[in-house]
This record gives sequence, C-alpha cells and structure tokens, in this order.
Amino acid sequence: MKHQRKLIIGAVCALATGLGSPPTLFQASAQEGPYVSKDEYQKLQREHEQLKQELQQIKTMLQNGVAKAPGTNAAAMPAGSGDPAANEPDKSSNDPLSLSRYVFPGSTRFLLTGYGSAGFESLSHSDAAFNAQFNPLFLWKVSDRLLFEGELELELEDSETETKLEQAHLSYLANDYVTFDAGKFLNPMNSFVERYHMAWVNRLPDKPLAVYDGLLPETYVGAQLRGGIPLGSTRLNYAAFIANAPKLVTGVGPDDEFESLGTLDFDNFSNEGGSIASGGHIGFLPIPELEIGYGIHYSGLADSDEDAFLHSVDLNYVRDSDALRGLLRVSAQWVWSQVGNGTYDNDGTPLVFRNDRDGGYAQLTYRPTKVDSSILRRLEGVFRFDRFNQRDTPVGYDESRYTVGLNCWLTPKTVFKAAYQFDDKSDGAQNNNGVLFQFATGF
Repeated sequence: MKHQRKLIIGAVCALATGLGSPPTLFQASAQEGPYVSKDEYQKLQREHEQLKQELQQIKTMLQNGVAKAPGTNAAAMPAGSGDPAANEPDKSSNDPLSLSRYVFPGSTRFLLTGYGSAGFESLSHSDAAFNAQFNPLFLWKVSDRLLFEGELELELEDSETETKLEQAHLSYLANDYVTFDAGKFLNPMNSFVERYHMAWVNRLPDKPLAVYDGLLPETYVGAQLRGGIPLGSTRLNYAAFIANAPKLVTGVGPDDEFESLGTLDFDNFSNEGGSIASGGHIGFLPIPELEIGYGIHYSGLADSDEDAFLHSVDLNYVRDSDALRGLLRVSAQWVWSQVGNGTYDNDGTPLVFRNDRDGGYAQLTYRPTKVDSSILRRLEGVFRFDRFNQRDTPVGYDESRYTVGLNCWLTPKTVFKAAYQFDDKSDGAQNNNGVLFQFATGF
C-alpha cells in the first residue's frame, strides 16, 4: 500500500509539473516539441483528475482503517463501535484493509505502570541493611472486553537480583457482572495482597505477619470467575477459582530449615501431585465505606494424605470525615490454616504434631486532609498490630508485633515512611525490635 501511494503521489506531482496551466502547455509544445491537440490535452486532464480522486480515496481508506482499529480514541470511532463485535474484522470480506485492522501497529492500548521502592531496616539480632525493589506492570487492552496484565518483581536478595513473575493473566469481561480470568493472578481471598501489597499503597515499610509470606498464597495459577452484584443500596462482590494445589513440606534434611516442616509450598507451578485447589471470596458492602469479606481455600496436598483447609475474614473501612477533619482507614484480616495431625520426617527422625496455625493483622491510619496547614496535610499516622500463632509447630513460638509509623506524602503516589517496630516472641525466642524506613513511588 505504501509503495502504491508513493507511485501515485509521484505521478500526480509529475503531472502537476508537466501539465501546469493550459497556456503554458501550448507555449512549451510550440517551442520545444510536436503540437499537442485539444483531444490529447483533455485526455491528460481527465487522467489527472482521476488520479487525484483515487489518491483521495486511498487517503480516506487509510484514515478510516486506523480510526476503526480497536484501541484508538473512542471519539474517532464510528457509532456503535463500543461493542467489541463492531471492531471485529469482517471475515466474509476479501478487503485486505478490513482483515488487517487488528494487526495495525497501535491498534491495541498498552500501558506501562508499576512501582518501586528503596528502604532501610535496622532490627536487633539482624544486620542493618538497605534494600531496593522494582515492579513493572504491563497492561494491554486488546479490545473492549479482552485485557491482559503482567507484572515482574525485581528484588535484591543476598548478592543477586531475584526476578519473579508476579502476575500474567488474561481477562474477558463477559458482562457487567461476570469476568473470566486465567493465568497467574493475585489471590482473591488474600485481601492484603490483592489490594495493599504495592509499596506505595502499603502504609508501612514491611508486610504483616501470616497474610504475606505466611498462611495464604499470594498468587494462584489457574482460572477464576469474579464480579459484583448490586443488592438495593448495598453491594456484593465475589470470586470463585480453581488452581494448582500447594505442596506440603513433609521432610527436611540436615541442610534444610527445621522450622519449614509442615508449611505449605504454594509455588507448586508444575502442580506436582495433580491435586486441584478450589475456593473463593465474598465481600459484602452494607455501606459504601465498609466491606466485610470471607475467603476459603480447599485442596489436596502433594506427598501427603492430608488436605489443606484455609479460610479468612477481612474488613476494610475508609471514611473521609469532616468531624475528624481527615481521612480514616481501617483494615484487618485473620487467617486460619488447618492441615491436621501428621507425621513428618526430621532428617530421618519421625516427628508428629498437629499442623494448625492462625494469624493476621489490624491496621489504623489517619491523615488530616482537611486542616489548614499544607505541611500537616502531607503527614499520615499509622498503627498496626499483627500476630502469628504457631507455637505447637516446629517453629516453636508465637509472635506479636506492634508497629507505629509516620508517612510524608510528597505526591499522591510518592511517600516517605518511617516506623518503629516492637516485636514480642513467646518461649524465650529473640525479639527483633528496630527502625524501618522506606521511600516508595507508583508510576
């Protein structure tokens, strides 16, 4: 098409240069060559007009082809093109332009977003250290109903940079109430991970016990249905999933960590054992500011006759209060993990214990967004309590933490956090009290 257009434009330019106006043509012909008859001149003039019309038609076709391609500005699209079916190429047509609309460069919408952070921790009985993390998030809108999301996590660990695939899933919006999702997606029953784990969204420099790197998987590899249903003045949201099941750590060798006995390995991406996990989450919003949720997970376990039964409750409340002259946020989640009695191999020695654990967190934040001082409006106070109960497992102790923090918001998505953590472990285990700092931004 581009080659034809160049030829046409060249021809038009040549004709325009050669033809000029009729007097110039006749004068040149009389002086420099044979006489051009009136019929020949009119023929050239008709061909000139025909070339101009064909060139204009090609320009119009190209403009319409790009304008109708999915992912362009909706204002430039014809009426009715909001329906994905209107954007589908006409397969019954032999028009190459119609069939190629989905492969034009720029015919889909792409967004690169994500977040990054840098931090410092100095805790008792641990080495003080700086850290850094980068999470690019890739979003594609293939059509009005088809979306793709992918996320990488690049994090410093010891002397290397560890790269993880956090998310990679395709979503199809069936209607206003149902979305089908498949791939690697955030755990819908883990309220903290799905909504607050991002560095610039999480109000403290670290993550709470039990719900993060603890009792619940952060992601699943599988498929889910999710959506929301209005119920009068209230609303119900839901998610139901099937996914690869976790593995149970049933034995450790001399070089392995004894405390890992009985824990669930959620990174069973090849689904060793062939079991399938199923579950979901229901959230109820009696008022717009408050959501109360319940999540459940049930699965068999590789290398074990036991089953894993996980369930959790969560609460999220946000209120922009005139009385408090600011923004109040409350979030909480508690998780129970039940695997039951089991016999485990501790480097050749049988070990029997009841493998039930629980834990969670509650967090309160306040930011004085309605006060007169611009400096105070940037500040946000945070308090979090989190706990992990696993004394009867090889870990051997329960842990409680109290963390207080102060955040300074430089922009709506850039924050500097400072916090002090009080750690309390039972049965004489060493406590890790200390300070934490983090500088985080979303983009």
